[in-house]
Amino acid sequence: MPVTGFELFGLIGSGKATADILDNTIRTLKNYHNSDEDIKELCFALKADSVPLRAFINILTNISTSAEGIDIAEEDGELHKDIALHLSSLEERLRERLSKLSSDPGGLASRSAWALWRKKDLEKLVKELGDWIRRAWVIYAAIDAKMKSQTAVAGPHASARRMSNLVELFGRLSVRPVQIEALLKPFDGLKAQGEPSRRFAVTSGGTVPNQGTRLIFEYMYKPYSDNLTTDEVDLIGSATRDLACVLYHSNPEQTRILKSHGYCHDPRTRRFGLLYELPPSKTWIVTSAGHARVLSLRELLNRAPHCPLNHKLSFCCNIAQAVLYVHLVGWVHKSIRPDNILVFEDEVNEEDDDGDKDVDVRSRRYFPFSLNSPYLAGFEYARSVKALSDRTSDAEWRVNIYRHPKRQHLVQNEEYTMAHDIYSLGVVLLEVCLWGSNGFVPFQKRDTTFKDATPDKVKKDLLDMARGKKMDGVAVFLGERFADLVTFCLNVDEKQEVPTAAFIQEVWLKLDEMRSAL
Repeated sequence: MPVTGFELFGLIGSGKATADILDNTIRTLKNYHNSDEDIKELCFALKADSVPLRAFINILTNISTSAEGIDIAEEDGELHKDIALHLSSLEERLRERLSKLSSDPGGLASRSAWALWRKKDLEKLVKELGDWIRRAWVIYAAIDAKMKSQTAVAGPHASARRMSNLVELFGRLSVRPVQIEALLKPFDGLKAQGEPSRRFAVTSGGTVPNQGTRLIFEYMYKPYSDNLTTDEVDLIGSATRDLACVLYHSNPEQTRILKSHGYCHDPRTRRFGLLYELPPSKTWIVTSAGHARVLSLRELLNRAPHCPLNHKLSFCCNIAQAVLYVHLVGWVHKSIRPDNILVFEDEVNEEDDDGDKDVDVRSRRYFPFSLNSPYLAGFEYARSVKALSDRTSDAEWRVNIYRHPKRQHLVQNEEYTMAHDIYSLGVVLLEVCLWGSNGFVPFQKRDTTFKDATPDKVKKDLLDMARGKKMDGVAVFLGERFADLVTFCLNVDEKQEVPTAAFIQEVWLKLDEMRSAL
């Protein structure tokens, strides 16, 4: 049976009780062993869970309010039941641990139990709760957006309402208001920090070189014709502004989509472009010559990674999460490929960098020893699924590898759908999985395999890699479960809508479970 909006109140109550238990546990631990540094780290982890949990409760409250009298779809209801049962178990176990911690915080027996098993047991439970919060947040944000989309009134302004739904979704994660007029930034006010290209590092403001707000500039679309009227150029500018407005409300750590700082018009090249903010605590890649570079997955694929397996799984999970958020209210990205997946280095404060060049220190910070979280960019062709597709493409084989076979023609392609994005995601996941294997060559350099191959032959070769019919099959490196989800993406039916719940269950949730198991 479908889940009604009223049934969400039970989950809200359980969430609030769990948050209260977390706060009480923090207070108890602070009085437990004041000299134990591990206690401080555990308290920090508990607080890190408590804050997003209370934010998640607010999302649930919004859903329950808007869902009165509305049935949540059955497939979403199954996700709800699994989430509710898991939280109920976590709440009960946390309550039990808190009771034991509170019984005799200073006694010898209590100290011995803490050293032997309680600390490790509580750390494991805190990690499990953190995984639950992240999954629940994504799942219910998807359900919320889906409900708003389904209840929107059809008509000539439906596309605008769907855009406002996405703004609202991102707005729950970032509360800063935006003034539409202020989004247009002067192109001449940008200072390039590297070689200008399609996407490059810039600073805005500041009178001293290399100072000012650090940003990423990305050209949108191809240059427009010099024969266009002012109104036609303004129409392109309006589309860029609308996208900048939506992405302004993105929280990169939640959505894995870069946050917009605004947009620019470069009349000399007859192009518009988006400005992205650097994610929190991240910085550009700086070359030995001192130039800032915006690094994409495509460039990383040319070097063998030496990072732990869980880094790869987290990387894949975050890419899938970004695609999920793009699809939440009916958008398609249309350009999911390594070129549009960006990676940044962690910003290291001088006081934290002791100059140690030991590999063990570097492995926590830099590629190839560490693989940092990806962020999705490259929205120049993104649009609402309700907007008309021009059904055109290009014949570049290096790009066609990541396109669905029905979208690899110059003209008269199939209407672009979410399923096509999921196919592209499957190709990227496959390539990341094989990355670093013996004899690996990036897909865009396999001209003998892909350059002159038909679209169906390209897909067959990719499926053979996923299914393990060749020695470099996915199952050899990440197991059959990963191979199954890649196959799901590559075999998705482009003529059928893929429900959000199906994408979560078959792709994102499986990736997240594999990541958390390591």
